[in-house]
Amino acid sequence: MALGSSDYIMLGVSLAAAILGMFGGFSGALAFLAGVGAAVAALRFGWDSLACRIETPWVLALAALACALVFFGIARLIVKKTVKNLLAQPADAIFGAMIAAVSGFAIAVAAAYALEHLLGIAVSSSLLTEVLKLVG
Repeated sequence: MALGSSDYIMLGVSLAAAILGMFGGFSGALAFLAGVGAAVAALRFGWDSLACRIETPWVLALAALACALVFFGIARLIVKKTVKNLLAQPADAIFGAMIAAVSGFAIAVAAAYALEHLLGIAVSSSLLTEVLKLVG
């Protein structure tokens, strides 16, 4: 399998994410995912409640963003402190690098897929082709 320039960009994004994940640690990566989940849940279940009280669309969007950020921060803080106290430092950094590399690769593949299939920009990527074969 010959790698193209877009494949090297995907691998570079994965490497950069792994390095950042090593410094942030597993606790940081897991806390980020928990925060995003809490923010999405707050938006999903709180939108109707906010929409009943706020008529102006931009104020509604601003209030929803503020709620999502509060839930993101609370969930992130709780998970980060809990995992950091449970996991020793070398393991935290190693697991953080692995999780971040996988998530960085997933983001790069999703971006390549969006460019090619949603925007119609040709991306010649062997990695994207292989991932699409695996996914189905």
